[in-house]
Amino acid sequence: MTFHLDDCKGDWAIVTGASSGIGRVYASELGRRGLNLVLVARRKPELQSLASELAMQSGIRALALALDLTSPDADARVLDAVASIPSARLRLLVSNAGSGQWGAHDPARHKDYAATIALNVAATVALSTRLLPALRAAAPAALVHVSSQAAYQPVPYMAAYAASKAFVHNFSLALHEELREQGVLVQTLVPGPTATEFDSKAGAYASAVVTRGSCESVVLASLEALERGDPLATNAVGLWKQRLFAGLAPPRMVLREVAKMFKPPGN
Repeated sequence: MTFHLDDCKGDWAIVTGASSGIGRVYASELGRRGLNLVLVARRKPELQSLASELAMQSGIRALALALDLTSPDADARVLDAVASIPSARLRLLVSNAGSGQWGAHDPARHKDYAATIALNVAATVALSTRLLPALRAAAPAALVHVSSQAAYQPVPYMAAYAASKAFVHNFSLALHEELREQGVLVQTLVPGPTATEFDSKAGAYASAVVTRGSCESVVLASLEALERGDPLATNAVGLWKQRLFAGLAPPRMVLREVAKMFKPPGN
């Protein structure tokens, strides 16, 4: 199946992690195309500012929902927000919120790793599952999960993050096959290295990953892939080489080479 945003004008989309980066650009693009929006993130002032900006620029309705998606009732609160809108048809969920850490695995950071798993894994499954009936009811509909190039192999010095994205990646691709005949297109979005707040929040340091692309190129790749009905979208360059190396090279070689890219300076 394919999914055409031109057919969704006046309907609703949810974007998580909408206060900055890929989520903010995704919200702006959807608003420009005439979709009403539920914007979800923890930072209320940024969300309210974005909601006002989009309403003014695009003439849409935008609801700012300041929410920690790892809270026990977060998925229910998002569903309630949609249900409170009279005659709202939910056509798209962009599950973009995520977190991670750079650096050697450290017992002192156990709470950080638990929070990453709670957001990247548990909250992704909970929200997607909770909103699936609404998406089915408005079919054709779409669900975008933001994965990562880190999902394709273990990443020493980003162990918990890479493992969490491997879960998201496989969960999302499996749902694509399950749900496509039910009118819900599930897309796995794999951004290349992108200029967002992630690096600063994750404690990034100088590494072999030095080039960062734009959020706009990530969102454009996603939207174009939705139109084609592709299960996977990416703006990453040379992804096939990474997949080939990760799949065919001996595990010891893969681990050694990836570790070189992410090893902290001085270690």
